[in-house]
Amino acid sequence: MIQRLSMRFLISGIMWLGLYLLQWEGHMSQLLLPTLILTSIILLGSLIEQILHYQGDPYILPSVQAILAIGIVFIVRINPESAVHQLWWASIGQIIFYVVLWLIRDYRQLGKYKYLSGLLAVGLLLVTLLFGVSSGGAKSWLRIAGIGVEPEEFVKLALLLFLTTYLEDNEELLRVGTVQWGKLSLPDWRTMGPFMVIVAFVLGILAAQKSLGVALLFYMLFVLMLYVVTERSIYLGISLPIFLLTGTIGYKLFAHVRVRVMVWMNPWQDPTGMGYQIAQSLFAISGGRILGTGLGNGIGAWSVPVASTDFIFSIIAEELGFVGAMAVLSLFLVVVMRAFTVSLKAKDRFGQILAAGIGILLGSETLIILAGVTKLLPLTGIPLPWVSYGGSSLIVHFIILGVLLNISNTTAVGSYRTKRKGRESAILHTRYIE
Repeated sequence: MIQRLSMRFLISGIMWLGLYLLQWEGHMSQLLLPTLILTSIILLGSLIEQILHYQGDPYILPSVQAILAIGIVFIVRINPESAVHQLWWASIGQIIFYVVLWLIRDYRQLGKYKYLSGLLAVGLLLVTLLFGVSSGGAKSWLRIAGIGVEPEEFVKLALLLFLTTYLEDNEELLRVGTVQWGKLSLPDWRTMGPFMVIVAFVLGILAAQKSLGVALLFYMLFVLMLYVVTERSIYLGISLPIFLLTGTIGYKLFAHVRVRVMVWMNPWQDPTGMGYQIAQSLFAISGGRILGTGLGNGIGAWSVPVASTDFIFSIIAEELGFVGAMAVLSLFLVVVMRAFTVSLKAKDRFGQILAAGIGILLGSETLIILAGVTKLLPLTGIPLPWVSYGGSSLIVHFIILGVLLNISNTTAVGSYRTKRKGRESAILHTRYIE
């Protein structure tokens, strides 16, 4: 209890110290109330966990809250007005997280609606394509009652549930195969059909929306979950030429893809024009060196475009340096690795696949985003989980976190009850012998 509470005090202290060092950027009156509410939720959450006897993974939630605290500080650094909204969304997200954690009695019930989840994913993307508004070259936003919503974030959850249920139902057929192609044994159309149809619709609609960063993320999710469940490298081998083929077609069809690839290959051809974003990002990262320029002392917060969403990691690397950037990456690594630990410990196949899928999703998001801002990959424009500005992303990732820790807690409680029954049986057996 004391250890759990002290850790939350430490995380809250990091956030308050960062805001104090920034001197609240002249917006103390606006930021104070939502910061106090978020801090209260973080601290009260640890008490609720104690009261309700949470026994799940003890490291994932504190790591996420530390990531969130760092993200809040840097959004205040970049744009204090956006930080007010982010603080409110973070508070709502934390509440939703605890609702998901404690009110889902049996997470296996989430797998009842396999095809409904897949159709929901396609439907959300189709509605966005038809009625959405463009931002950054991609039609990925809906305006509902004056509030911007990014349906692609909610599609992540729907696809996770669809893939988990589909892979659980068809694991053996996917692993062994039913049709012989030379020396290869592959599943027949009846087995692969639903998967291929959903994949084609999702990636096709994303391509039509020009949201190619999200398309890459979902493609990685499809392929890696299929590989993790079946352990067949043939699926990785098949996915690579498909990726190269579709990437080439996208390059030929979409002018903005050609621009992004050209900028990725050589941003210095036009460093004040099309290459300005990535050039300023690289300047900011390189300016941080080992220990950084110090919180509030970097120039990237105002020189890097859309710094609070696409390039917030560049600002972190500039002001906290290599050490601070590696600390943030280490926190993400803890979350991803512990998600796989939850998967390995889960007692049922559905929980194992779903937890592994969550780990793959979070790891793929982080990899794609960081590769984009450091010029290892073309820019994608997807948010860094719990760090970048955006209410839709925060809410969805807290829901996903709630599902993950629900699996972890259910597994731990089940193991405890099994051990307890075992001890009671041993005691009764001993008394019987006596």
